[in-house]
Amino acid sequence: MTEAAADWPAEGSKAPDFNLVATDGKKVKLSALKGQPVVVYFYPKDDTP
Repeated sequence: MTEAAADWPAEGSKAPDFNLVATDGKKVKLSALKGQPVVVYFYPKDDTP
């Protein structure tokens, strides 16, 4: 999957609302974490190019 840089939010701007699957398997919506410190860490699967 490739996205053009124009589709990404500008540095320093607010992130768009999105959903991710947490380590416990539950879906988490970014807006549900408003007011809390959040770290989003993307890690590729092992052995990916």
